[in-house]
Amino acid sequence: MTRTSGDAPQLYQELWISFAALLKSFAAAVSLALPGGAMKISDRDGCGLQFCTASKVLEIAFDSQSGSGQWSIKSLDGSTTASSGAFVIDRAGTVSLDGIASGSPMEMDAAAETLAARIL
Repeated sequence: MTRTSGDAPQLYQELWISFAALLKSFAAAVSLALPGGAMKISDRDGCGLQFCTASKVLEIAFDSQSGSGQWSIKSLDGSTTASSGAFVIDRAGTVSLDGIASGSPMEMDAAAETLAARIL
């Protein structure tokens, strides 16, 4: 069976589900290092996640049509963006994160750990 380009959104959606699960898992681990372990994790309509601590918010958005997404770290009230960037999940399930010195695609779990650590 040959895959067509119409299969790409479904593939990217499945890859996003896996990546989101890893992000939630690593964020839960990161929350152990926070005072009181306080972190709220919210799904955003199946195409993003939001991680809130007492002082900042990590927002991650994903587009299943292209396999790309954006992330940003903002102040709790959303008035200031401390840092932001983009990522791409390729068909093999590896993730390219901007701002990473190596510039090479990372395994999905390593990329999730890197993004989740940004909330500290």
